[in-house]
Amino acid sequence: MDEQMIRKNNMKIFPIYKMFAWDFLFYYAIIFLFLTQVKGFSASQVLLADSFYAIFRILSDMFCVNVTDLIGKQKSLLVGNLFISFSILIIILGNGFPVLILFKLIEAIGFNLKNICEPTLLSDSIPATSSFSKIYSKIDGKGDSLYYIFDALSAIATGFLYIINPYFPMIMCFICCLISSIISLAFSDPCSNVKNESTGFIKYHKDIFITFKQILKSHRLKSLLLFSSFFWAILMVFETLRSSILVDIGVPEQYFGIILAGMQIISSLTSRNQQWFHNKLRNRALSFFSLSVVTCFILTGLLVACNISFKISLVSILFTVFIVGLVRGPYYTLIQRYLNSFSNPDVNTKIFAIKSFLDNIGRVMLSLFASLLLGITTTSYAFIIIGCLFFVIFIFLLDSMKTKVGLKPEQYPKEDLVFSSQK
Repeated sequence: MDEQMIRKNNMKIFPIYKMFAWDFLFYYAIIFLFLTQVKGFSASQVLLADSFYAIFRILSDMFCVNVTDLIGKQKSLLVGNLFISFSILIIILGNGFPVLILFKLIEAIGFNLKNICEPTLLSDSIPATSSFSKIYSKIDGKGDSLYYIFDALSAIATGFLYIINPYFPMIMCFICCLISSIISLAFSDPCSNVKNESTGFIKYHKDIFITFKQILKSHRLKSLLLFSSFFWAILMVFETLRSSILVDIGVPEQYFGIILAGMQIISSLTSRNQQWFHNKLRNRALSFFSLSVVTCFILTGLLVACNISFKISLVSILFTVFIVGLVRGPYYTLIQRYLNSFSNPDVNTKIFAIKSFLDNIGRVMLSLFASLLLGITTTSYAFIIIGCLFFVIFIFLLDSMKTKVGLKPEQYPKEDLVFSSQK
């Protein structure tokens, strides 16, 4: 198959692949319940394990970059999906906190490989034209939308499957992971991105660190990567806090999946319209995404803490779920689009490796902090404290980004364009 056919094939199957593989299916609606009710862990232990997951992502980051460069993005993607499938099998069959930590270790390596390869494999498959950003956003946004629709449907079934047998949703999750592994076999590397080992181990790693140093000289990339680390952390912690606060106010387990399905449907609709958000909000997109979420955290925490009534508490939580679903849909595609801009196939794996590294530093810090909060106070107060803290962080961060992100190409210094291609 020639390179042009490889590119077309990759772009054609990418949305279908992402529908199954972007993240766990039949999982998030009930994983908190599965770990606390079936496996016997506390909410604090679940968040503590999540912080271990982020630590493992950090520690395995460089290893995953090496693997990707040495064996190629397609093979690395396959290995990543197989690791994730195996991690689900471990948590189904195993018991005890050490097993939970092993589950997080294997999951971390798998998602590191996937998060490095997925956006860059698509980026490498799109021809270097002036329409690159629009084509990338259209294909990636379609994949996001298909995933959210499938996840919404699976989430509705998940809650009821859990009532029948709590292991049924986890088995379905494992099957979807295997399907992702099979689909990843259909991809091919569109360009020769496998390193020649004859260049030498020392020289190879020296080149990697030189590239990392060049990336971190870019004020634009540093700002985007720092924003990503904070915002991704709060989105990830919300998944556990959402379930915890629903348990606190007494929502029945079978409705967890329906609530998550509603959020996923909203994310599906907004991910398909991410170009509208980009055109409408322009330089204010990241401000809108971050400040709306943390404001909802504060308001929800206050209303639930006041314990006015069950209906008011539930409505406030559902509104926060709605807002998170609204902004999450376009955010993931747009942040990948911004990071891929002024980049090329030789360096984009390193950019996303640094993103993964910093994202997980943010996640481990917030997970540990949230675990500490849940150990000493209620989930509603955790919402208030985290919301207020991140509101202040985003205000200062967004103010510093005004002169560094969202400029015209000619307005950027040369450090921000050093990796630019003709995309």
